[in-house]
Amino acid sequence: MGKSADELLAIEWWRDSDADFLSDLRDIETLSRRLNAKALQGIADAQARGLVERTGYQGLTELLRDTLRITRTEAKRRIAQSDAVGRLSVLADALPDGLLGSDHIDVIRETVAALPDTCDLEQSRNAESRMVAKAAILDAHALRREGRHLNYEYDQDGPEPNDEPLRRSVNEFSYHVGRHGKLTFRGVLEPEIGAAFTALLSPLAKPRPVEGLPDLRCADERYGDALAELVLLAANAAKAPVEGGQRPHITVTMSLAALREGVGAVSLGDSGALSAADARRIACDATVIPAVLGSASEVLDIGRSHRTIPAAIRRAVVLRDGGCAFPGCERRAGWSDCHHVRHWADGGTTEVDNLVVVCRLHHQLMHHSPWQVRIRNGLPEFIPPAFVDPRRTPRRNSLHRNLVRTA
Repeated sequence: MGKSADELLAIEWWRDSDADFLSDLRDIETLSRRLNAKALQGIADAQARGLVERTGYQGLTELLRDTLRITRTEAKRRIAQSDAVGRLSVLADALPDGLLGSDHIDVIRETVAALPDTCDLEQSRNAESRMVAKAAILDAHALRREGRHLNYEYDQDGPEPNDEPLRRSVNEFSYHVGRHGKLTFRGVLEPEIGAAFTALLSPLAKPRPVEGLPDLRCADERYGDALAELVLLAANAAKAPVEGGQRPHITVTMSLAALREGVGAVSLGDSGALSAADARRIACDATVIPAVLGSASEVLDIGRSHRTIPAAIRRAVVLRDGGCAFPGCERRAGWSDCHHVRHWADGGTTEVDNLVVVCRLHHQLMHHSPWQVRIRNGLPEFIPPAFVDPRRTPRRNSLHRNLVRTA
């Protein structure tokens, strides 16, 4: 940690550069986590020395509530964390470094507690070690996904399928395409279809922090992005409907210069305009039809469509990555794109060693943020920007390989 506690308390934020601001913010969080670890140790000592009885309280929960001015629920949470730290030695050893927050502790203790009774001490200790290592680079939400996959390794029983038949009912849907191609719609779905729709939408709409940074989208924005993912999944499905002899598609018209430089406006079919930067992202995994226009925009020549990423190459990339390769993301390959590490418009080749599977959210992140990706030793690894990790330590996603290994 760069600064002392007194120095951190004396910070005048307006004096900080952006880099110093984020560095100081990290140092404050680290100090807070180290102090929390000390507090959990103190709670354990309070029980060991019989402080509850000597102060006349009925239990430690009430003593903490009154002494710390916290709710009964929070007091119980801290007691549970303190008990877990006392039982889980790997977790206890990691806490003084300040890398693990309170939410990390909850996820680790819950994951270890959920291990099946058939796990022996060595397996339990191994699971704890793996979770602590992941917690050092993931936020608690992503860590919980890691915990679910870890538990699956030890207990692969899932819920039994529900074969209850659906009722017939009336569904309605109406829409209007307004200015700039934005689509407004309303509709009604019968209960069973509505339940299926929300079941698909809900997991896609959950907040998705990126390496400790919170998801700043509001609920409406998250559900809107989730619906967009569902639409793209349906459009790319093998049994997608056909109209005019073609499967669902969109037409993006742009100049070669706009595609290469990512600057300028682009035509999006009959629905308005799109930025060239977004068009570059779409072109990562799209069917491209080259067309030559004359000075009066007349079509002089139009080529046959060719797949930027052939099916065989995409299968090979999917086999390698399993799903979205961004650290902590569990999006399946069918819900994801193939991203060119070096964009094909900049001379990048359409080969396995220049492609990586990323979901829609992280595909946008790779195009519009300082995050970088590279293929090293045959596997993709992501390099965070300095404001996420000053050392810019490369990170990999092991979630999908866990699934393949235990399937």
